[in-house]
Amino acid sequence: MWRARDRTRNRGGTKSLLSVATARLGTAPLHYWDFTANRALFSSVDVGAVTSTPNWGFSRALTGYAQTLAGTLVSFGSGVPRITNKGLLVEEARTNLLLQSQTLATAPWIPFQSSVTADATTAPDGTTTADKLVEDTTASSTHFHQQIVTLTASVQTFSIYAKAAERSQISIFVPTSAFADVTFRAASFDLTGAGSTFSLLGAGATASIEALAGGWYRCILNVPATLAVSANIQYGMLVSNSPTYTGNGTSGVFLWGAQVEAATTPSSYIPTTTVTVTRPVDSASLTSPSVAYPLSAYAEFNRTMASFPSNTIAFNLDDGSAGERTTIIVDATASTIQPFVAVGGPVVYSTNISPALAANTTTKVAIRVGAASIRSARDSVLQVDSGAVGVPLTPTRLFFGMNPSAAAQLNGYLLRVAIFNTALADAALQRATT
Repeated sequence: MWRARDRTRNRGGTKSLLSVATARLGTAPLHYWDFTANRALFSSVDVGAVTSTPNWGFSRALTGYAQTLAGTLVSFGSGVPRITNKGLLVEEARTNLLLQSQTLATAPWIPFQSSVTADATTAPDGTTTADKLVEDTTASSTHFHQQIVTLTASVQTFSIYAKAAERSQISIFVPTSAFADVTFRAASFDLTGAGSTFSLLGAGATASIEALAGGWYRCILNVPATLAVSANIQYGMLVSNSPTYTGNGTSGVFLWGAQVEAATTPSSYIPTTTVTVTRPVDSASLTSPSVAYPLSAYAEFNRTMASFPSNTIAFNLDDGSAGERTTIIVDATASTIQPFVAVGGPVVYSTNISPALAANTTTKVAIRVGAASIRSARDSVLQVDSGAVGVPLTPTRLFFGMNPSAAAQLNGYLLRVAIFNTALADAALQRATT
């Protein structure tokens, strides 16, 4: 009975997905994917869950994690899209070089002037798998946990989830042996309040902290290129921002989900045990999207990092070739938004829209593609108009957060995507992106 009533409402009632999408965007879309609610319209029909979209395809040959808006980590099985109320997480392939990432009482972890209590509290993913690092009573000493990690010759990102217990400050330390300049890099983090970084040492190093649910924080240290060496990576406790203090034998801090990546930015958590683990790319696409030009497209998204060394993609619609496409790009150089249209090979529309996309900040972009005009808007601001141009051939493929080669992943969350079967007027472009 409940489902029958729900279907009746969806035939045009105020609670139908079509009416919700129209109210949000200002114009009724032909296709609409609301990843934050895991609902989709296809040819104006509510098909239910996103994965029920006709000709939907997805792959990722490993489990993966994504966050909710409340800051809880959710695990998704192999081949399952990572959809939470934050949206659809689409990431490139990454490898965690650390072993036993959440079993810190297990070798090759080595405690110094400390011990580890396994499964001491609830972890960020809701499981009782977080360990506690406990200081001993050694006087005027450092109290830390260490693992010798085989690094590649690359920039590196170190991260760990931490929660205050009796101690509320931690550090991530990378030794001098890891760098050609023989200078260590380190960062200190405060696990109280909103969380903060308060000490950063070493040229070229940067640090950040991210608050999660339940008093957890993800502490992140980025360092310049390391040597291809084995180095002892240390996660230590501090008192009054000093690693050297006298322990009391009972105080400590909770730790979980340690990670080292040969990359300029952190990605979502990748669990390991006895070997390093590579999480493959997220690949979300649609064949036979049942649209034709003139049309308009809309994407609402954010990235989990501010900058990235190569272009990333929010949306790509093409005919099976790179020369006939409509794409929304986040530019590598300036992290600006770049709506892009190619017809017969040449680019007929490309504009960089400032400001730079900040980490975890949502932006809304729309583009109309018609023979009379190609124009885009970002966050209610209209951009350049192409004037009269040709249009691409009829699309046969749609890619969510990546390019047709299953590369250039967004490395962030897609909130909503829509396609309109008309070239929207300027005012409608502005309204959709407001």
